[in-house]
Amino acid sequence: MVNRMKDQNMLAEKKNYPMGMAVHDGVLRYDDGTEVVLWGNNFQPNLYWEYKFRMEHLGLPMTLETLQAMCDDGFQDLEKMGCDLIRCHLTPADFTDADGNLVDTLWLDMLGYMVAKARENKVYVYITFMNQMEYVFIEDSFVPKYTREQFIFHPDCVAKTKNMIKQLVNWTNPYTGVKLKEDHAIAVWELINEPEYSTFNQMREHPEQKALFCDWVQQTGATFNELHYAHYRYGVVKTYIDSMHDLLRTEGAQQPVVWNCSWPRMIEGRRDVFNAIADSKADAISFCLYPGQDDVGEPFMEHAADMSGNNYLPFLQSCFDDYYHLGWVRDPQFAGKAKLVYEFETMYNEKNSYLHPAMAKLFRALGAQMATMWTHCFDVYSAHMGCAHNLNLKTTPRKAAGYIIAGQVFRHYPRGFEYKTLSDIHDVSDISALSYEHDLSIVSTPDLFIHSGDVSWCPVQVSAAPSRIIGYGSSPLVSYMGRGLYFVEVDEHEVCITLYPHARFLREAWQWHADGGLVTELDEKTAVPFELRLPGFEPIVIERSPGSYTFPLVVDRQVSCEPDHVLS
Repeated sequence: MVNRMKDQNMLAEKKNYPMGMAVHDGVLRYDDGTEVVLWGNNFQPNLYWEYKFRMEHLGLPMTLETLQAMCDDGFQDLEKMGCDLIRCHLTPADFTDADGNLVDTLWLDMLGYMVAKARENKVYVYITFMNQMEYVFIEDSFVPKYTREQFIFHPDCVAKTKNMIKQLVNWTNPYTGVKLKEDHAIAVWELINEPEYSTFNQMREHPEQKALFCDWVQQTGATFNELHYAHYRYGVVKTYIDSMHDLLRTEGAQQPVVWNCSWPRMIEGRRDVFNAIADSKADAISFCLYPGQDDVGEPFMEHAADMSGNNYLPFLQSCFDDYYHLGWVRDPQFAGKAKLVYEFETMYNEKNSYLHPAMAKLFRALGAQMATMWTHCFDVYSAHMGCAHNLNLKTTPRKAAGYIIAGQVFRHYPRGFEYKTLSDIHDVSDISALSYEHDLSIVSTPDLFIHSGDVSWCPVQVSAAPSRIIGYGSSPLVSYMGRGLYFVEVDEHEVCITLYPHARFLREAWQWHADGGLVTELDEKTAVPFELRLPGFEPIVIERSPGSYTFPLVVDRQVSCEPDHVLS
């Protein structure tokens, strides 16, 4: 009954979409007072970086038509994955000039298109204003001229950022006719992606920054030392956050303002900064998590290693227990801030399927109300991609099933409980189970059954009559030896079975590949026997190539239909 009520609540959220949001006593709530719980991924067809890093070497044209088609296809995948949230950290060098003024470019157009498509698909949007990656579209843009530390500490950069934000939130989306600040589909504003903070030594080696600190020392009667620099840095960070918050409110942008707290252990050596964040006007804080990141060298792009065989359940427990990992999120000084996960993923791991559900449980224990995986891998390039983070319905089917299960886990658990797994190798709840030993995750409710591999281990009860089945391999309800996901939709009269292509790694997908060659082969022709067995109904047995097929649901007259066998 509880899970049926949760499904109904999700339908109500969709029905009332889009609703405005605000933070009350540290809890992110919709305008109707209900708590926000949103699951999704980073989704960025509007970034020049996405094209340069993932598409150009495949010979794909950099055109509006190409990007819009990719965006449309991506939203279809989001629906299959059960996502109701996307995050996009903007790279303003895609659409701003030297002073932070907006420039009408392909990428600004795609931002509007993406937001419009999110509205059409009833998906919320989490926008981060400031980031810079290795590719610059507008050479004269202000952002690449500054280091990440200067985003906060350089007055000229701050002024130009304000100019950009003011114009952007007042920009009228040509695809909706609505200004971004007035669009409730945009859930939150995050100010900077992974901000950096000038250290005492960095300041001393930078004449301009040193002069600013010296001025502060003279005005306050402080001493030029590291202790007083911490007081100065506290003030700079708090002033930055508060001034941006005030700017957004002055411009009429009422969405909650988020401050990005970056990686686990970021608080070490930066207590002054985190005190400033806690004391600031920020409505919410965000954090990330990448199990396996500590097990490869720096920089991680030069130290690829297969992490798929590692057990990270003990690591997740330490993230909850250890203050400097992520335990600080539960510190009472942050009780007034809502909690979000801006990025998460497995590291150099395209195979296992137990970890995402375990991470989802941890996030809810830490109080998170939004979580977005890094990053959506679009169909147009995913078969050619090898990298540290790779997740796609077709090319990484078992991992994708685990991710879909994780979304159900994230919505199931209450906010802010004491995190604990049943053991260091597996975990079980009333509706879900995961196992490092079996590399398997499962979720089962009266209406839904999802599994990420052959169900040889199943400590949860499998529903007798689910209306949806998502799986890889065989289970008590399905026999299938295909190497792709399948989706089964059941109603009172018929069954729709969708078989995804069979996936086979031609090369190690965790290694970096940018030569344009295939990394994952997708077989859309081979027919593999598939049998669906729903109690009380005649089995459906087919041998078809990947595709969608619909069949009548026929009662088995030789078996009495007990109430548990009747479809809801």
